[in-house]
Amino acid sequence: MSQQQPARLLLVDPSSPADTSLAPSLEEGGFELTCCTEAEAVVALQDPDVWIDLVVVCSDLNDDQLQALRGAAGSVPLLLLGSRDPERALNAGADDVLRQPFGLAELLARCRALVRRRQLAMPCRTVLRCGPIEMVVEEHEVRCGGERIRLSPREFRLLRFLLEHQRRIWPREELLVQVWGELEGPSLDPKTVDVHIHWLRLKLENDPSNPRLISTVRGRGYRLG
Repeated sequence: MSQQQPARLLLVDPSSPADTSLAPSLEEGGFELTCCTEAEAVVALQDPDVWIDLVVVCSDLNDDQLQALRGAAGSVPLLLLGSRDPERALNAGADDVLRQPFGLAELLARCRALVRRRQLAMPCRTVLRCGPIEMVVEEHEVRCGGERIRLSPREFRLLRFLLEHQRRIWPREELLVQVWGELEGPSLDPKTVDVHIHWLRLKLENDPSNPRLISTVRGRGYRLG
């Protein structure tokens, strides 16, 4: 991960996620933060469009709750704060436990160590760029002009294909086959491509009515770059 892309952290506080006092300190420490309840964390971790580097749980959870988080998190590390029984928490799925009392410096150091350990275990990232657009394929992340853009899975696949084949003109029928697949694509209305290109322009272009990034080549198709 580059320095311009802070680690994304889920801060789980079942009692009061919106008001937890740790949030400002973690953000000042360089993390991109989302505060949530345990149930919201499970949903977020199961969303393939959401990339999360670390889950920090602010209160002691029972074994079932921890195991639910562990199952949803996959390879995302879990740091449990304030556990009265660290051995039980580690056996139930936590990757690390920080007992009370602890200092902010130690908390930030533990968070960074867990994120770093995960990054070292991950394969090299594939980064695709065109002008202000940057896509990190493995993280399912797209930024435009530094701003994070949320795309549907199909929009992501279409943009990825265009980024991998910049400057080439692609007819709608060929995009259907390449992005939607050889089985589904030929049976779809070519206007399906027009709709998805329109959605991409709304999210990426400064002026979608006068696109500069994804252009239309009249009578031939679409081109990126």
